[in-house]
Amino acid sequence: MYSEMDIREYDRWTEAEAARRAEEAQRFPMGDSAAKLARMALFESHGERTGKERAIAMAIEMWMNGASDHFYDLDRERAPAVLCELADLTLKIGHGFSDETWTIETVDRIRELWRESCLAVDRQLGTEPDWGSW
Repeated sequence: MYSEMDIREYDRWTEAEAARRAEEAQRFPMGDSAAKLARMALFESHGERTGKERAIAMAIEMWMNGASDHFYDLDRERAPAVLCELADLTLKIGHGFSDETWTIETVDRIRELWRESCLAVDRQLGTEPDWGSW
C-alpha cells in the first residue's frame, strides 16, 4: 500500500538519490535505505511500463482505494459539506475507475480537504477548531 509520503517522495525521486540509497543499503541491508529502495522499486516497476506520471496516478488510486472505503458509510445529512466533497473525491479516485490522471496537485487537494474537514467537524461539535502544528 502506498502512502502520501511515499507518493511525494517518488515524485521527487532521482537517479542520484537512488544511487545514494543503494550504496547505503548495501552496508545496512535491514536499514531505512533498503526499505526505501524497496518501496521506490514498486513505483519504478510501474514507471518503466507506464511512465512516471502514470505510476504516480496509480499509486494515488491505490492509496485512495485503501483509505476511502470508510466514506461509503458517511452520514451525508450530518456531515459538513467539505467532508462530503472529500468523500466524493476520494471515492472517485479509489473506487471510480476513471480515466483521469491523478497528480501531486490531487494529493495537495486531498490534504487541504482533509484539513478543512477536520476543522469543520470541530466547529460542528462546538469545540475550538485547531489544526495544530508538529
